[in-house]
Amino acid sequence: MDKEKILALLQENGKPPVMLNGLPLNSQQKNWLDGFLSGLQMQVADQHQTSEPIGKPLTIIYGTQTGNSEAVANEAATIAKNHGLAPTVLDMGDVNLTELVKVERLLVVTSTYGEGEMPDNAHVIWEEMTSADAPRFDNTYYSVLALGDTSYDDFCEAGILWDKRLEELGGSRIADRVDCDVDYEPLSQEWIGTVMPIMTERGSQEAVQMTVNGKETQKPKYTRKNPLEAELITKKLLSSEDSSKEIVHYEFSLGSSGETYLAGDALNVVPENSPQLIQEILDLFDTKTDEETRRQLRYDLEIRTPSKELIQLVGENTEDEELKRMVENDDKEAIDAYMWGLDCHALIKSYGHGKISFYDFLKTCKPLTPRAYSISSSIKAHENEVHLTISSVRYSREDRAQNGVASTYLADMVKVGENVKCYFSPNKQFKIPENGDLPIIMVGPGTGIAPFRAFLEEREQTSAKGENWLFFGDRNKAHDFIYQDEIEEMVKNGLLSRLDLAFSRDQNEKVYVQDKMLAKGDTLFQWLERGAYFYICGDAFRMARDVDQALHTIVSVHGKMSDSDAASYVNNLKKQKRYVRDVY
Repeated sequence: MDKEKILALLQENGKPPVMLNGLPLNSQQKNWLDGFLSGLQMQVADQHQTSEPIGKPLTIIYGTQTGNSEAVANEAATIAKNHGLAPTVLDMGDVNLTELVKVERLLVVTSTYGEGEMPDNAHVIWEEMTSADAPRFDNTYYSVLALGDTSYDDFCEAGILWDKRLEELGGSRIADRVDCDVDYEPLSQEWIGTVMPIMTERGSQEAVQMTVNGKETQKPKYTRKNPLEAELITKKLLSSEDSSKEIVHYEFSLGSSGETYLAGDALNVVPENSPQLIQEILDLFDTKTDEETRRQLRYDLEIRTPSKELIQLVGENTEDEELKRMVENDDKEAIDAYMWGLDCHALIKSYGHGKISFYDFLKTCKPLTPRAYSISSSIKAHENEVHLTISSVRYSREDRAQNGVASTYLADMVKVGENVKCYFSPNKQFKIPENGDLPIIMVGPGTGIAPFRAFLEEREQTSAKGENWLFFGDRNKAHDFIYQDEIEEMVKNGLLSRLDLAFSRDQNEKVYVQDKMLAKGDTLFQWLERGAYFYICGDAFRMARDVDQALHTIVSVHGKMSDSDAASYVNNLKKQKRYVRDVY
């Protein structure tokens, strides 16, 4: 029985089509039903066949920083099978352009990182896509799903660029790009439901199926929708009580979950809003609310960081002429500077109090999203455990304490013995070399040391013979030298071959990790020439850029290269996955 006959049976003598809760199905529901019926039709057909039918190949590539795009890509693959397609899901970091151009049916799922940048796993393939000699995609049917965050100016920029570039190279767009905010599930499901029926009608049956070493990504057991509840078993302050920072070491038990991870992966923590902030919001509006709304304020809504919609709402209702002018003129740079350090409570109290209702505020709130943290342990060294190293976000603005959501949720609200909802995100790019004889260079000031603690533990556990070089620093050695005992023991036992420390405020002239790199540039270049892998972890907007510039300078000076040749040298490191970053 085909889909048309099934649909006919679900209708009654000329009456409107299928109804749900007394209403006609919308397009998303129709697409879902179409997918369900396709799957049902395939199951019926399978009962009459001795071998599994071979569907039309479909390639789905994803660019991701925290794993959301990968999750959507895997979900799309599941639905694709229901439509008779044979999907392959690939990390962009594993995609070869000469193979990609042969693909007839292509779906691109990508997030945007930082200020409109490609996610780290997409850098190499994107450089090849945008080169002057990039191949044509004249035989490729494609569609793009972009994941982003409207709180950033370059919303979904990476997806926009992929969509435009594929069109420029001759690709045929089968469905308009869909741009998703942090609450991406509804729009991503609608996009999947839209593109799959169209893809079944495009291309030939014998189209190329892409593979990478015969491997495809596996769907994780625990996800954002189905998080693991891990018990907090250790919480320890790493920074001195006299430090200007609060850096905390956390250890979680994986219990009987069977979960595992690799050094370099991330753990996503599902946070809760603090009861104090919730009460401050309610007091601000002088309102009482029901239990369900309080539950949403605690678990579901981002009530600390102002959304663009809230800034717009306040700007339209404020008596502050400067803020009103900036919002009216959409002066993004001025608004960012004006808003620095303001949470929702401070913004409303100072600029819109009395003119905005509690429910007006709720309408502007975005979903409360998980926070991804670099894992600071090797599971080989800490069986059935995962460790995090987190700086608690605390500061004052207008005589009021401000606290980061996830960092202070762990520091202040979760007690040892209690469970935290979380799930893993693999980082296939940020990995130690499979050849343990190769040297590695790690640049990770502050909490950027987290994955390098994991790397060093892993290298020790696997008896890797390659040399290890760490550049670490912070403000003051006396107060901010986290994991000092462990690091000094690694130097003593030879695990750390070289250690360069940069504590910026221990002398009159500030010294940073990039300064230490430049001072040892000759040796660093020699390591690169011997096949060393180069890693950066930490602040994306200052440190990582300064370190990158220092690396280019070192290659140019000590490799006796022009600036363009040095840039090519560094780009080649990236292509070989010997220069990778985990920045935020």
